[in-house]
This record gives sequence, C-alpha cells and structure tokens, in this order.
Amino acid sequence: MAAILAALAVIVTTAFVWRQMRLQARGQDKDERRFLRESIHVIHETLQAIQFREARQRFFAGPHLSDYSNLESEERGLARYILSVYGLMARMIRHGAIDEEILRDYWRTALYRDWDRLENFVSGERLRAKNGNLFAATEQMVARWKTTDKET
Repeated sequence: MAAILAALAVIVTTAFVWRQMRLQARGQDKDERRFLRESIHVIHETLQAIQFREARQRFFAGPHLSDYSNLESEERGLARYILSVYGLMARMIRHGAIDEEILRDYWRTALYRDWDRLENFVSGERLRAKNGNLFAATEQMVARWKTTDKET
C-alpha cells in the first residue's frame, strides 16, 4: 500500500510540476509579446514624432552634404537632434529596453540613408569637440547591421 501511495505522490507531483512549467512558459510568451508590443510603440512614437520628422525634413532639405564648416547653427542643431534620437534607440537596444529586430525591420533603410548623409557632420563634430566617441552608439549599430546584411 505504501508503494502505491508513493507512486501516486510521484505522479501527482510530476503533474503539478508539469502544469507549473506550462503556466510559466505561457507567462514568458505573454511577457515576450508584451515586450515586442512595447518596443513597437516606443519605436513608432519616437521615430514618428513630429519634432523628429520635421528635423529630418528640414535638415535633409538643406545643403546637408556641404562642408561641415559651411553648416549654419540651426542645421548643426537639427543634425545633433537627429543623431541623438538614433543614439537613444541604440542605447535602448544595448540595454534591452527595446527589441533590435523590430527597429531594424522598421527603420533600417532610413537609418542607413541618414547615417550616410550625416557622416561628414559626425566627423566634423568629433574634430570640433576633440571627442572621437561622439555618436558612437549609432555608428556601432549601423556598422553591426551592415555587417549582418553582408553575411546574409
């Protein structure tokens, strides 16, 4: 009789553990979906914000490819703002606050184009500030994505 009770206890315990693991897995799935939804929301709200869209529109409508020394103060401010938004996104990815693949799928082409058009500005800002790390988070993210694109 003790053997039967012990076997039943093992079966009940196994069933309970299995059920708990299933519940935990479902919870993780829900957490992952919530994280992805929140990532989409943050990315969309940030990159579609009127200030960011207007800054991009105004900067890239101007002589953005001109010499860094020829850029006016307002143009420099717009470029810094654009780069600060991209830098924020890169740091959020690095710290796990948003999903990198969602940003990459949503904004990769625009980011590549913007970075290519802002590289002269970044070089000029780094020389002016004597800081080779300015906008490094964005630069590293773009380089990582481009490397991944080449590999696939």
